[in-house]
Order: sequence, then structure tokens, then C-alpha cells
Amino acid sequence: MSSLLRRFFWVGLTAFGAARWTNLEAAFVRTGLVPEEKFIRDLAIAQTLPGPPFVNLSMLTAMRLGGVRLALLALALILLPGTVAVVLCLAFLSMSEPWVSRLLHGILIGAVGVMAATFIRQSRRVRGLFAALLATATLVLLVAGVSIFETVLVVGVVGVIRYRVQPQTLP
Repeated sequence: MSSLLRRFFWVGLTAFGAARWTNLEAAFVRTGLVPEEKFIRDLAIAQTLPGPPFVNLSMLTAMRLGGVRLALLALALILLPGTVAVVLCLAFLSMSEPWVSRLLHGILIGAVGVMAATFIRQSRRVRGLFAALLATATLVLLVAGVSIFETVLVVGVVGVIRYRVQPQTLP
């Protein structure tokens, strides 16, 4: 159990922004602790639950590996480094300082790079023209400013109707 807790702490320590769930995948899927299919399913569930998807995914992953006790400990270890970083930034950094502004701009550029790499890696999992169109529609709706709730509702209804009419087997 201590090795699992170290992995969760490492994810909390090294992951910022969109890289968080990618770091969870690297720590638990790529090492074989959680099957990829179950992780992707948990990611989908985490994104539909109320609250931050990263927290939800962390809890689901920890519960899968060790139950409620591990999930609570993992949650604390994942959130602790970010909380400490935010408190220290608020206490000691000023946005009027040019170097702080450049630092945060650099972090933003890094986050965009991680998002692009993740998009490319995950796009390989999309199978079929309809699935690609559905993924594209989701992206377009979110970029256009449609809320996540409305996007999930619209795309989800279209997907359910399509796959109820013509069932697909999952890869």
C-alpha cells in the first residue's frame, strides 16, 4: 500500500492542469496496475460526476486499487502539494513582478503542450467515422463556449441514440 501512496503523492507533486490525469495514467495504467479499459471507463465516469474530474478519477482509481481507505489517503496526497503551492504563491508572489508573469506564461505554454500530446495519444483510440465525428462535435461545442453539461447532454443523447439503433462492440 505504501508504494501506491507514493505513486499518488508523485502524481500530486508533478501534475498541474491537464497533465494530472495523464500522470495518473502513467502511474497506474502504463505500469499495469489498472487495465486501460477500466481507467478510460473511470475517466468517463469521473467527467460526468459533480466536482473536479481529476479528484473523481483519483478516487475511483484508488478505490479500484484498495478501497475507501486508500482513496481517502490518496486524495490527501494528491491535493496536498498543489494546495501548498497555491498558498505559497499567494503569500509570496505578486503578479506585478515581471518574472512571476513570465513564469506563469511558461507554465501555460507547457500545459498546452501536454494537452496537445494527450489529444494525439487519445485520438488513436477513436474507432470509426461516427465516433470521430462525435469527438469532433464535442471539441467544437466546447471551443464554441457551450457548457460541459450541455455538451455532454447533446453529444451523449446523439451517441446513445446512434448506438442503440446500431450496437457496436467495444475494442
